[in-house]
Amino acid sequence: MDFGGDVLGYWGRNIIEDYDDALFKKLPGLSGAVHRQTPQLPLSKAGFHETGHPVGILGAGVGGLYTALMLDSLDIKYEILEASDHTGGRLFTYKFPDSKEYDYYDVGAMRFPLPQKDSEGNYKTGIMKRLGELINYPKLNDGLVPLKSTLTEYYYKAKAGGSFLYFNSERYQVSDASEPPDFRAREMGVESEYVAVGVENIVDDVVEPFARMLINDLEKQVHKGWDVMKQNDAYSLRAYMSFKYIPSVSLKLPPMHLATNVINWCETFENSTGSYDRGLTEAVLESLAFATAGSEIIGDVEWKCFNGGSHVLIDYMTKCITANGTNDLIKLNKRVTSISQGEDTMDVSVRGESSRTYSHVISTIPLPGLRTIDLSGAGLNVMQKNALRKLQYGPSIKIGVRFQSTWWTDLFGIVGGQSFTDLPIRTIVYPSYGVNSGSPSTVLIASYCWTNDAERFGALISTGKTEYIEQLKELVLRNLAEVHNIAYSFLLDQCLDIHAWDWNYDPLTMGAFAQFGPGDFQDLYTALSVPNANKRFHFAGEAISTRHAWVVGALDSAWRAVYEYLLASGQPQSTIEKFFKLWGKNIEWVYPSSRYVDEGRSTEDPDTNTMLRVHMACTYAGETSGEVKF
Repeated sequence: MDFGGDVLGYWGRNIIEDYDDALFKKLPGLSGAVHRQTPQLPLSKAGFHETGHPVGILGAGVGGLYTALMLDSLDIKYEILEASDHTGGRLFTYKFPDSKEYDYYDVGAMRFPLPQKDSEGNYKTGIMKRLGELINYPKLNDGLVPLKSTLTEYYYKAKAGGSFLYFNSERYQVSDASEPPDFRAREMGVESEYVAVGVENIVDDVVEPFARMLINDLEKQVHKGWDVMKQNDAYSLRAYMSFKYIPSVSLKLPPMHLATNVINWCETFENSTGSYDRGLTEAVLESLAFATAGSEIIGDVEWKCFNGGSHVLIDYMTKCITANGTNDLIKLNKRVTSISQGEDTMDVSVRGESSRTYSHVISTIPLPGLRTIDLSGAGLNVMQKNALRKLQYGPSIKIGVRFQSTWWTDLFGIVGGQSFTDLPIRTIVYPSYGVNSGSPSTVLIASYCWTNDAERFGALISTGKTEYIEQLKELVLRNLAEVHNIAYSFLLDQCLDIHAWDWNYDPLTMGAFAQFGPGDFQDLYTALSVPNANKRFHFAGEAISTRHAWVVGALDSAWRAVYEYLLASGQPQSTIEKFFKLWGKNIEWVYPSSRYVDEGRSTEDPDTNTMLRVHMACTYAGETSGEVKF
C-alpha cells in the first residue's frame, strides 16, 4: 500500500488494525475464522433515516471550523457552539494595543512545516499535506487577498546573526567561529566520552533508528519498523534510555544503558524539564513531524507562518462559513454543560438556555475540557471514559514582550531563529515576520516553555495580581539580559509592554496539546476514534490523531469524525464519494483492510472494508457481545 509519505498515518493505521485484530479474536464464534466477515454497522444496516435536526459542532477552533467547511460542502445542516466570545481556540494571535503592523505574537500555533509544492502549485505528499490543501481551498482564496498569499517564510533557524546558547552560566553565540564550550557537563556528572559525542548525536541515536525503520516500512512495504516500535511502546523516553538503549558502535561509547546524569544532561539541552517522561513513541513521531529523520519518501519541508499571525487562517475560515448572511451558524458564548443521547438524537445543554437537539454531535473541544461537561448520559463505554481521564496534555506558556526597538537585530544581527537556556525562560523565539518591511516586529517571544518549566512559570502568570506580574516581568528581562550579556537596565528602558499566557490554566483548554505517555496510543487513540453507544456522538481534536500539537492533527481528526458521521448516519454512497473528491482521503481510515472481506462486494468499493468502517463495526460487535463494556 502506498502511504504517500505519511509515516504518521502508517503508524496510526497499524494501531487501529492491531486493536481490531485483538478484539475480533475475542468475539464469540469468530476467533478461529480465516476469512473475516466485517460486522455490519447498526444504523446503515437498518437504512437509518435522519430526523431533520442539524449536526451540532462543539468548539470553533480550527478543527470545528474545518468540520463546518466539510459539512457545508455536502449541504448538511449544522451549527457551531463556542464557549468563548471568538473563534480560533488555540490558534490565537495577540496584537499589542496601539502598536505597529507586526507587533504581535502567536500565543498558540505559530509555525508550519509544509510539504514542498509541485510545478502546478499543489502540495506534495507528506505529514502536513492536509493543512496545505486547506490553505489552497478555493473558497479561502477567492477574495482580493487569497489566503495562500499570506504565507511567509518562518525561520526555524536564524536567517542571519547567531542565536545564543546559555547553560550553567556559560554563553555561546552560534555564529562564533570557535567551538562551543561543554557547558560544564562534567560538573553535571557526565563523563568526558559522552561530552565528546554530544547531546544531539546521542539523542539522534536513541530516536532516529525507530523513525528510520518506520520510513523503511513505507519504502520497502515491510513492517519491521512497526513491530519494533510496538514492542517498545510501553517505554517512556527516559525509561528506554535507562533500561533498553545501547549506544551504536559508531559512537564509541560504553556498550551499556545511559546513566541518569547523562539522561538529565540530554534532556536539559535537547528539550524541556520532564519531557523525557512522555512516551518513546511520542518522541519518535515528533521527530518525524519535524522532519529531522530525513527521507525522500517524506520529502523536504518548507517552514511557513502567516503574515498577520496564525489567526489569519481562522479569520478566513470564519468569513467563509458566515458568508451570505449565515452568521448565526457560529454561536458564541455558549458554554455546554451536559451532553446526553436519545434514541435517535443527541441533546446538548447550554448554560442558561433550554436544551438543544441534534441528529449527531461532533465534539472538537479539547479533551480535558470535555471531561468537565456532564457526560453521564452520553453513552460512553468504559474505555472511552478512562481515555478521557488518563489523557496527558502537556502544559505550555508563552510570554511576549514588546520593545522600543529590534535590539536583538541591532546589537547581534539576529533575524529569526531561537536561543536556548537553562534559565527559567528556557526558549527565546525571534520574530520571522516583517523582517523585510519598513517596520519590523519589535515583539519578542521572550519565553516559550513546556512541561515542568511551563508549570512553574504558570504560578506567576495566572494570579492576576500586579505584584506577581511585576515579578514575572523582572524575571523575564533579567533572564534575557543574562542570555544576551546586556544590561538589565537597558531592557527595562526598552520594554513597552508584556503579555503572558498559560494554556494549562485556560479553563477552555486545560493544557496546550496532547502529549501521550507510554502505551497511550493503544488505549486512548483506539477508544475515542469510534462514536458512543447510539453512534451519534463523535470525538475530534489533535489529541485523537497521530499528529499531536500540530494544526494538521486537528484537521485529520475532524476529517475522520465527518467520515464517521457519514457512515453512522447511513449517508448515500454518492455523498461519501463527493466527500472524498472534495476533501481527499486519509490513509489511516479509507483504504480497505486486507484482513476482512465482504462477500459479494468488491474490495475496491470505498464503502467496503475501509479501515474506519471495520473499526466501527468491530467495536459495535464487541459492544453487542459484551466484550466492550458500558
